[in-house]
Amino acid sequence: MSKNPKVSIIILTFNSKRYILNCLKSVEKSTYSNYEIIVVDNGSRDGTIDLVKNNFPELKVVLNKENLGFTGGNNLGIKNAQGDIILLLNDDTIIHQDLLKVLVKELMSSDKIGIVGPKIYYMDEPKKIWFAGGKIDWFKGRGYHLKSNKKQQVDFITGCALMIKREVINRIGLLDEKFFAYYEDADWCQKAKRAGYRVIYLPFGGVWHAKSATASNVFMDDIKGKYFKMLGRYLGFSIFLKWKNHRNRFVFFLRYANFKYKVAFLIKFIFILTPRFIWLITGQVIISLFKIAKKHV
Repeated sequence: MSKNPKVSIIILTFNSKRYILNCLKSVEKSTYSNYEIIVVDNGSRDGTIDLVKNNFPELKVVLNKENLGFTGGNNLGIKNAQGDIILLLNDDTIIHQDLLKVLVKELMSSDKIGIVGPKIYYMDEPKKIWFAGGKIDWFKGRGYHLKSNKKQQVDFITGCALMIKREVINRIGLLDEKFFAYYEDADWCQKAKRAGYRVIYLPFGGVWHAKSATASNVFMDDIKGKYFKMLGRYLGFSIFLKWKNHRNRFVFFLRYANFKYKVAFLIKFIFILTPRFIWLITGQVIISLFKIAKKHV
């Protein structure tokens, strides 16, 4: 691989009209020049792709008729990519102009390094850290974000801004599409680690993430009288995502935890996590109706 390898930046988007132009503009300011951008649309209905095509007509755009999730959408982008390095980047981010240069330099510094990721801040609180390395607590059965200011090996890098060598993907495979969303990045990182690669967090504050850009915000802003139809669509998708998070957590820890931690996790999953999940999905309807009433009545 050359010292200046081509980076394919995969930006997966879904109803992100308010964010994606700022993301693309920040990428265009990069001091690392050997890159391509691939925008993969997961069936947006808010005019996102028309906005992208009108402002960035030269970009490669891949259109999906339906939402293939984080895994399916990004995998399609990777299949259309030409680079030796892949960067998964959320559409609701902006990046530092040196981000690509810093990540590529670290990734290429050793054959043993397979995945790297930067420090990520909140968009609305630019100095507040959202992600600074990922840690898996095998006993408690959960993953969480660190607040580290030193370069180190970590358990996972968030898919919000994850850079990986093409050779690693060739060896461990694409993102597992059974996950759809949630735990897919941790799963990918664990596969890379088991294949002998290091997963490295860099304390370079190169990304700002609009973490509040959720389906609920899109729903509440877009509602125009069709309350029950839109409420049903929103709740259905919201509950679906909560189910995926719950189910994927189960799959991930059974796949990677050692025996004693699996036993502890199963007990917690049955008696704590599952009742909590049931409350979340039943309470969702009440909370959503309250939000509508507060905003529109």
